[in-house]
Amino acid sequence: MRKLPRKVQIVFEPDGLRSNVNPGVTILEAAKICGIKIRSECGGHGFCGKCKVIAKTPEGLTSLSEREKELLSNQEIKKGYRLACQAYIKGNTVIYVPEESRITKRKTLIEGVMQEVEISPLVEKFYIIIPKPSLQDLRTDFDRMTESLKDIYNLEGLEIPLELLKTLPLKLRDADWKVTATIWNRKRIISVEPGNTTQKLYGIAIDIGTSKIIGYLVNLLGGKVVATHFIENPQIIYGEDIISRISHVMKNPQTLEEIHSLAIKAINEIILKCCEKAGIEQTDIYEAVVVGNTAMHHFFLNINPKYLALSPYVPAIGNSVNVEARELKINICPHGNVHVLPVIADFVGADAVGDILATKIFEAEKICLTIDIGTNTEIVLGNKDELFTTSCASGPAFEGMH
Repeated sequence: MRKLPRKVQIVFEPDGLRSNVNPGVTILEAAKICGIKIRSECGGHGFCGKCKVIAKTPEGLTSLSEREKELLSNQEIKKGYRLACQAYIKGNTVIYVPEESRITKRKTLIEGVMQEVEISPLVEKFYIIIPKPSLQDLRTDFDRMTESLKDIYNLEGLEIPLELLKTLPLKLRDADWKVTATIWNRKRIISVEPGNTTQKLYGIAIDIGTSKIIGYLVNLLGGKVVATHFIENPQIIYGEDIISRISHVMKNPQTLEEIHSLAIKAINEIILKCCEKAGIEQTDIYEAVVVGNTAMHHFFLNINPKYLALSPYVPAIGNSVNVEARELKINICPHGNVHVLPVIADFVGADAVGDILATKIFEAEKICLTIDIGTNTEIVLGNKDELFTTSCASGPAFEGMH
C-alpha cells in the first residue's frame, strides 16, 4: 500500500488561501485552520447539508460518503459538489467555497428603547493627595495611601492585588503622591493612577449569544451608553446550536479551550471597537458584566459544559461569578472586575436573569410573559409571587433543522 504523504496542500478559492494539513482531516477542519468560515449548522455531523463546496481536484479527496449521496442532488454531484464535513483530504486538492456556504454577517438590531435606571456602580474613583514619607513618618506606602482614603472618604479594610502592590511604590513617587485610587465594592483597590482621573469611569455590558455577541460601553458616572458594537459569535464554526458545540467538547475535550478562546477574542474585539468609537482607552473600563445562556456561560468561563447535555442536566455553578479581568484575558483594566450573572438551569442562563432584571417582571402584580427570542429562546412567566422559566431551540427550528 502506498504511504500517504506526511503533509498535503489544500487551496481554497476564490480566497487564494492555502494550508499544509495532515491527510485524514476534513475540508471543514482545514477551512478552520485557514480562517475560512463555512456554514455547519449541525456542527459538522453531516445532517444539515449546508457546508457544500466544489472540489476542483476531486482526486485529492476520499470517495462520496453515504451522507453526501443522500444530501447532494445528482446534478450537484456531477458538478463536483462535496460536503466539507464529510469529505476527507488524502492528497493535494483545490476547493472552491461558494458564497451560499459561507458564514456571512447578518443584520442585527443592537439598540432599542432605553429604560431609565438608577445607576449605582460597584467601581468608584477617589482622588487623594498623600503625605510624603519622612524620617518622622515611616508608614508604609500602602498604609499611607489607605489611611488617606480612610481619613477623606471613610474607606476601611481595603485590599490590593499583589501585582498592583508591586508597582505601587513607583506609581506613588512618579505621581508626586497625587493619585486616583479605583476601588471595587469598597473593599478592593483595582487601579492607582497619577493625578485626578475621577471623570474617567466606564463599564461594559456583554451579551454572549449563541449566534452573536453584543457589547454596550457605559459611562458609569451617569449611566449613558456611549458606544455599542457586535460581531458574529465565532464559535459558530463548531455548530450553530448549543448541543452541536457541546458535542464537540464531549468528543474532544481539547476543543473546550478553542471555543473558550474564540469567545474571549471576540469580546476583546468588541471592547476595542467600542473604545475607538468613544475615544477612550481600554484600561478606562473597570468592570464588565457578562450574560449568556448556560452553555455560553460555561464556555466563557472555560468550564466543561458536558454535563449540561447529560441527565440530570446540572450546571457547574448557579451563583454569580466575580473574577479579575486578567484571569480571563479580557482587555480592560487588568485588575478590573468581570461579573457574570447567575444561571437558573441547564439551558436557562444568565441572559434570562438579565431579562428578569430589565423587565422587572418580578415586581408585576399581573401575570406577565417575557420572551427572549434567539438561537436559544428563554421564556419567563409569572409575577411578584412566583416565576417559571423554560427554554427552546428556536434557531434550529426556524432554520428547519429539527
